[in-house]
Amino acid sequence: MGRDEPAPEAYGRVSAPERYGVVVERAAELVARLERDFRVARGPVGPDDLGPGLSASALWVTRLVPGDPGAAPLTLAATDFPGVSALFGRTCLTAYPSCGCDACDEDPARVVEQLESDVAVLVEGGFSEAVTARATRYAFVGPHGSRRGSWSRHRGDGLVECAFDYRPWPRRAPG
Repeated sequence: MGRDEPAPEAYGRVSAPERYGVVVERAAELVARLERDFRVARGPVGPDDLGPGLSASALWVTRLVPGDPGAAPLTLAATDFPGVSALFGRTCLTAYPSCGCDACDEDPARVVEQLESDVAVLVEGGFSEAVTARATRYAFVGPHGSRRGSWSRHRGDGLVECAFDYRPWPRRAPG
């Protein structure tokens, strides 16, 4: 074990989960700001939209569907960890924080910054996703850089091959 490596017992241990409460608070503020600034409607949330059981166990879930059908929907859910799960578009499920254990020691301010950055890229039309025969891929491409990822598909996952290059969310008229 090197000097900068966490102790093995730090993995899986979460000694101060309440430090991520700020992520839930900021996500609620983000939903209010998005509803104020963009033409969106609250949409229905299915029981497994955020993964098996998460929608039902969440403290709150909000699905925002933009007025432009070519723009990506966004679903945010506050978990009792505390933290936030976000479904970008149709397939990109991301957790904030991604882990929360003592070994990972994610900085809550950085977690909030990443959530807000990812949402900003989505509403600006810089998010895309694709489902192929073997994998699901996503990309966040914004003015401050890009982040891409993928995961292997499993048989019977119910996904249909498709690709989406989403448009920006329509803004509300000032007034």
